[in-house]
Amino acid sequence: MHAGFDAFMGLPLEELDFQLSPSRSAKDAAGVLNAMVTQTLAAQDDPALEVRMDLPFGPKPRQKFDLYQPKAAKPTPRPVIVFLHGGFWQEGDKSVSGFAASCFAARGWASIALGYTLTPEVSLTELTREIHAGLAHVAAQGAALGIDTDNIILVGHSAGGHLAASVVCDLLGQGVHRLVRGAVLISGVFELAPIARSYVSDLTPMTDAEIQDLSPLRHPPLANVPIHVLIGADEPAAFQVQSSVLRTAWAPALPGLTYHLAAGRDHFDVLEELQDPTSITVRSIEQMIQGTAES
Repeated sequence: MHAGFDAFMGLPLEELDFQLSPSRSAKDAAGVLNAMVTQTLAAQDDPALEVRMDLPFGPKPRQKFDLYQPKAAKPTPRPVIVFLHGGFWQEGDKSVSGFAASCFAARGWASIALGYTLTPEVSLTELTREIHAGLAHVAAQGAALGIDTDNIILVGHSAGGHLAASVVCDLLGQGVHRLVRGAVLISGVFELAPIARSYVSDLTPMTDAEIQDLSPLRHPPLANVPIHVLIGADEPAAFQVQSSVLRTAWAPALPGLTYHLAAGRDHFDVLEELQDPTSITVRSIEQMIQGTAES
């Protein structure tokens, strides 16, 4: 484990739990999440979009995804943003994940909100396997879905950032890192030891083997693609260190890695960066799609 986490491993549990409960320090977590639900519903009714809901990639109820595409007189394969929601693997669902779909469509991009089974119904290993399987399914069905499988950009927030990083490192050894053109890791958790020590372990128990095998920071990035790391400047220190250490650890192997500390943003409203076409994050995605980002 990187020395940057030593201080957090030594924190009193009450303080660690507080820092790993970003809703307790955010300006208006409930308001932002409610707005995302409203924006997702609006995207589903957007006349400029073609929306396909609840497409299965596996047999379990949450193994489904929603596809948002801009309508066009002549359908053409489009770059696609695959979004993985957060919730410390135990909360949330894809109902909040279409919040930026209309913004993406305005740029000619499709987007997918990928669901997954939550812990403790499944282990963290099984959950991670679902994400890898879902991404593989999307890539295999690209022609039928109308997406450009050479232009898949993986975006994950919080626990979704961890899951996206697990693909970049191909933690399950399935070769899924070859499926992505780039990745955006937003407010993610990449070293699991402090998380396993906190309240999160009540519903997401982790074995020592899982902490080792599923911590992206303990493994090299195998996808030699552009990576953009985004973190809000107003997030707790326990989240800040996750992104800053990842930047330090991965930059030598990924010279195209970019990092943005978004001023005035907390763990939730940092997602609004995906809705701003002038933001550094959206511009980074555009460069990934156009192949102009360094890798």
